[in-house]
Amino acid sequence: MIDNWRRAPDTASSAQAPFGRDAVVAKVVDLAASPDSAPLVLVTGPIGMGRSSLLTAVRDELTARGLTPLSLRVARNERDRPYSLVSRLSAEVAVLHRGGDVRRAAKISATAPLAEAGRQVAAELRSALTTGDKLTVLIDDAHWTDPGSRAVLLSLVRVLAGGPVTFVCTVRPSPADPAGDRAAVEQLRAASLAEVVPLRPLREREISALIARRLQARPTAALLSYLQRECRGRPAAVLAALAGHQRTGGLYVFDRHVYLTSPDRPPELPVDLPPIEYLRRLGAPVWPVAKAAAVLLPLGGAAVGLIAEAVNRNEEEVRGALSELCAEGVLRQEPEEGHWRFRLPLLTSALTGCLGPYERRRLAQLAVTAIWAGDAAADDRYMAEQLVVAGRFVDSRRAAGELLTRGTAAMLDDGYSAERWLRAAVELMTEPRQRAQALVRHAATCCVHLRFTEAIDSAWKVLSEYAHLISSQSLFETEMAYVVALAGTLDTAALTEFCDNDWRSLPGGELHRVLTRHVALCHLDRWREADEHLASQQRVLQEDNDVAAWGLLISECVGAYLGRTGPFDRAVADPPDWPLWTSGARYRFERLRQLTRTLLAFGERDRADRLLTAHELPAGYRTVPDQVVADSQSGRWDHALDLARLGLATGLSVGYMPSHTLVTRETSIILGARGRLTEARSVIERARSVQPVMLHLLAGPESLLDEALGAAERARRVVARGLEQAVERGLVVGTDVLWLRMAELELARGDLPAAQGCVDETRRTAELIGTGLARVCHLLATATVHHDRAAAAAAVQLARQRGQPLELADTMAVVVRHDMADARLLHEAYALYGGLGALLRRAQLRNLMRERGVTVPHRGVVIAENERLLATLVTEGLTNRELAAVLGSSEKSVEGRLGRLFKRTGYRSRVELASAMLTDEYRP
Repeated sequence: MIDNWRRAPDTASSAQAPFGRDAVVAKVVDLAASPDSAPLVLVTGPIGMGRSSLLTAVRDELTARGLTPLSLRVARNERDRPYSLVSRLSAEVAVLHRGGDVRRAAKISATAPLAEAGRQVAAELRSALTTGDKLTVLIDDAHWTDPGSRAVLLSLVRVLAGGPVTFVCTVRPSPADPAGDRAAVEQLRAASLAEVVPLRPLREREISALIARRLQARPTAALLSYLQRECRGRPAAVLAALAGHQRTGGLYVFDRHVYLTSPDRPPELPVDLPPIEYLRRLGAPVWPVAKAAAVLLPLGGAAVGLIAEAVNRNEEEVRGALSELCAEGVLRQEPEEGHWRFRLPLLTSALTGCLGPYERRRLAQLAVTAIWAGDAAADDRYMAEQLVVAGRFVDSRRAAGELLTRGTAAMLDDGYSAERWLRAAVELMTEPRQRAQALVRHAATCCVHLRFTEAIDSAWKVLSEYAHLISSQSLFETEMAYVVALAGTLDTAALTEFCDNDWRSLPGGELHRVLTRHVALCHLDRWREADEHLASQQRVLQEDNDVAAWGLLISECVGAYLGRTGPFDRAVADPPDWPLWTSGARYRFERLRQLTRTLLAFGERDRADRLLTAHELPAGYRTVPDQVVADSQSGRWDHALDLARLGLATGLSVGYMPSHTLVTRETSIILGARGRLTEARSVIERARSVQPVMLHLLAGPESLLDEALGAAERARRVVARGLEQAVERGLVVGTDVLWLRMAELELARGDLPAAQGCVDETRRTAELIGTGLARVCHLLATATVHHDRAAAAAAVQLARQRGQPLELADTMAVVVRHDMADARLLHEAYALYGGLGALLRRAQLRNLMRERGVTVPHRGVVIAENERLLATLVTEGLTNRELAAVLGSSEKSVEGRLGRLFKRTGYRSRVELASAMLTDEYRP
């Protein structure tokens, strides 16, 4: 069977060895070219392993060495034509021989005795090689060789042993191979007349390198796990799967990493893939059975009968076709269960894509009917998928009810499937009240999983047609979903029009309208206006109902952002003091989620963790954006960055204020500290266009990027603009950090009065919001501007209590830089930066350590870190002048370091070095 899932490579690239097979190609070429090697080389491997492409690479390498290999490919229909292969071989040898003529080739009769046929071909080969030339015969798909030719070849190996002929054959092992042939090969191996070179599946590391080379991005662990499961380490299948997911829009590349956003969504594979074309040419009954099997085999013992009904064949014919598919290497039969399975799971997606609409619905109908009748069993996912496809081919009422149940159960864990099942349920339902409930759940699911356009459609349909059929609570949740979805689609004009006019026509009463507009204004970053709007409508918040309870929660969190932390602090102290607390786990989770998200925005990770622990909700039970912030503040930077890339690549945090900005803030901090300056700035710039909410929170990390590049004045302007934005919007959250940054920058430029004014602002902010971070900022500002050693010691002590590694290391570095603490603290700060992988912060701290006479440990580690940091900065596209500013050296010194780096690593240019970094091939 054709084993390459891709189109055949073009001529320009045919000389390149298949990925990950360089060593195998070299081994086979050496065996073929050596006069002392075995005369038979068998390259073995299942379909999709790249046997044919490897043989092409062997041929090209032999040609490059000045040899002239003879290439033959055996077609499947030759297995029933006696001596087909050896007849072709004889003809090709005659043509190859100098002065040879194909008409002079030995004619081998189909009825010729085996020994006579062998003698004829051996004579042809000896005649052609009288000059002692080396001949390599490359035979692709040798498993299709007819029995007579196979026997002749095995005899030739013995007859020509030690001579100038080597046969290199690609073979797909099969349980159906004749036992005699297997024994003959083993005897040849024992006599050193045969070498078997198995093509093993690619390991995870090799698949990762293959993807990195193809997409110039590193795959995530989840993507690698999926590809291993679906493709079984077969390189061509991996590439086909990647291309298929690119067609569906399911692959996202962000920050040099590639993500698969929905593993449950099958790839869109072309219907003319080589293995599909091969199966199609097998004709009936194998081809229709293969397609039906792709849908029905999960039904186990019932599958044979259902396939027979689908393809209009008897069960014996179906079993024969399944057995043939086993012989082809497509299926395997489980001996204990008596069931068949596809050897390559990805092939089921390819075959399913070949089904016509009616054909696919008919198969789904058969599956659903059998399951409902108790004649077959399947898991919930399989059943739901068949219900979606079957549509009205089955009982619509029953199908809709089951899809609603299964879709609701999958709302949080499996967004792709839940959205698909709930949408299908809506389409099947005719009873208005049931349809309204399905639309509510569909809108909520789409919001949770970022399908905002679909969420708007379903939510608006509920609001405009079914509002009178659902509860006030469901109606309010739908209104919230509508607003979040408008924000998620980045349709600022529609959201503005809603806030200015459309909100007045919302169903549900005044309380619904007031709260929905309040949230919409927040999504537009109009916080002061949102607060004033809610304050003017306090009487509606006094209503005793569930919607008013939601309003209370919203006002507590928004009030905290604006500096009114009293109600919020009381809520954190006593979360059960909320009307909906006893209404179910979902409501408790939502209250804790909102409270902890607000705490994380203020940098209070320790309080957020204690809150979750106190109410028996694991700290890991957070949404992805909240987990990014928590991991970042806890020092789990690798995990935080991996989640952040996923969130930013897919828009996972868009729509939920201020999650996107918080994720951006943490990501830019991590990237900047690790020397990824250009990427950090790109993340910040993207946030300004994607969801511009609370952008002042990004001024701090952005100013650090400018300062690292030597642009101190620009850094000061960035912080000043951030503070202006916060004042314009009435926001206090995040201003503690900005006032501290401004104090440092003003002090650095020599404006002591301005720096003292910033210290006063940090004090007022700390008194207003009372958070631990605000107190650390005030103490640090006081220590550096007023040279207060007691404040410096208190800042270090408080930062240590708060347990955030970056905050503690930065605090120690600041107080030592201003001579407010013992320089020996730098050892601890240096170790903390090391645990974070903060290459740039470590390098900056090393300069300070040398200035203060503190020994920098582990010289070898320092050299390796300096080289990696330099490589990272080069990959970021920094000029020599910028490199000098970041590294605190001269441009001439940078040129010297780059020269030494190129010499040590073997890279010849910035482009080669950057490419190695991008594909994770950099080795210092």
